[in-house]
Amino acid sequence: MSCEAQSPVTTHFAPAERSTPEALRLEAEACLTHPVARFLMQALDGLVLILDVHRQVLATNERVMQLMDASEGSPLGRRPGELFGCIHVPESPGGCGTNHACAHCGAVLAVLKAQETGQAVHSECLLTLRHGELIESAEFEIVASPLAVEGYQFIAVVLHDLSAVKRRDALERLFYHDVANLMQGIRGWADLLATGATTSTGVAQKLAHLTDLLDRELKSHRAMAQAEHGQLKPRVRAILPLEILQDVGDLLGRHALARDRSVRILPTPDILIHTDPELLSRVVLNMAVNAVEASFMGDTITLSAEMEGPSVCFRVHNPGEIPAAVQSRIFQRSFSTKGTSGRGLGTYAMKLFGESVLRGRVGFDTGPAGTAFWIRLSC
Repeated sequence: MSCEAQSPVTTHFAPAERSTPEALRLEAEACLTHPVARFLMQALDGLVLILDVHRQVLATNERVMQLMDASEGSPLGRRPGELFGCIHVPESPGGCGTNHACAHCGAVLAVLKAQETGQAVHSECLLTLRHGELIESAEFEIVASPLAVEGYQFIAVVLHDLSAVKRRDALERLFYHDVANLMQGIRGWADLLATGATTSTGVAQKLAHLTDLLDRELKSHRAMAQAEHGQLKPRVRAILPLEILQDVGDLLGRHALARDRSVRILPTPDILIHTDPELLSRVVLNMAVNAVEASFMGDTITLSAEMEGPSVCFRVHNPGEIPAAVQSRIFQRSFSTKGTSGRGLGTYAMKLFGESVLRGRVGFDTGPAGTAFWIRLSC
């Protein structure tokens, strides 16, 4: 049995066509009265969705309903990304699945493969979700299985939320990486002091520098954990944009790779902005470290701030271009271009602190002229 579809809509990836309201109603009735579909929704652990051939929701279990905002109405006819609040949906011409970014979405890929092969597909998906002003990174284990119901070909999707485990693993990996590096430096200078191989004044300066960095790292990790739980409140005061850039430039100068790059600070507007200087410095510093790690020896990293109407925009530019396959995933918590041993989380932290806490907008522009990460804040 086939279902009617509404007129075609532009798409950049998966088909955008949708079932008509009448076709959806008939499909949903068939789904809700079928014993296997009802068993799946009642007995399986996790988030359960039954989708039609156009990837539209026909039925869900109670756990999905509990996650939804009651004011958003029925889930019937919506697609998974529309249901959960994927940040790419507003940019998509035909809704969930039709954006360039959807080509890298594990959920869309699993559903399409299950439709194509007629076999169950096991995968993982990373989603960046927006709930009001809050940006949330979510990781799911997904199983998409074909389900034949009275002549219809549906897809049963079961999602298990791995976000808590992924969050803990990512933070622990980053924490141990950063703290271990700093502790190695402290231990090395302490050993030199113990052997008398250098002056105590020089060692004291190095140790003071390293312990200051260690203190910053500990505060940064604590702040990230608080921000992810919505518990971090900004400490707002007036500050000049130049002070932020000078602080970032000073900290960036201590980065090992930065010694082979030039750091340039452009003239900034002489106007006070009201923000949390420590959090804003962390956001811009993450942008700068990202730029250093993405550049080559001899490149120039440019830090700037300029007024854009009633807002101020901080930018960090480097000559490199971000590959198209990476662009849509750049702010996801569990995604890193550095491989499994990389630090990761830098771009995710930009979004977390910059938008969820500072209430600004964070993004990037990339092309042959280079890449600029930016944060735009109301003054």
